[in-house]
Amino acid sequence: MADIFLKKIHGVLVPADDAAEEVISKMNRGECIKVKYTRPRNYENHKRFFAAINAMFDMQTHFTNIKQFRTWIQMKAGAYTTVVAPNGATMFFPDSISFADMDEIEFQALFSGCLDAFLESFGDKVSKDELLRVVDFS
Repeated sequence: MADIFLKKIHGVLVPADDAAEEVISKMNRGECIKVKYTRPRNYENHKRFFAAINAMFDMQTHFTNIKQFRTWIQMKAGAYTTVVAPNGATMFFPDSISFADMDEIEFQALFSGCLDAFLESFGDKVSKDELLRVVDFS
């Protein structure tokens, strides 16, 4: 199994690079393949996410540790896994946001969820318009 990159041109998916061209050229005529649709992570969006985390951290006074703040806001946005230990204790772990574990579609949903979570908790101190301006979305 190989990961290949395709792009849409005039309503048709075509190879986006030499590796994809090679895979497609080896396919038999009429051969059907299964495709899992993902978008590769956008590094610029990743940097914007951390800039937004820093800005939101600076706009609140509850947390004094940015790593704890990021963990809390990601989990409040729903990006966590629940594990029940053998003794019945429930534990919560933030999901990884590494490029290997989260594609761009999932990452955009997390990003939006973090902004919403921040406004839900601190919206009395900052408006949505102000937050979006500060994180450069306006």
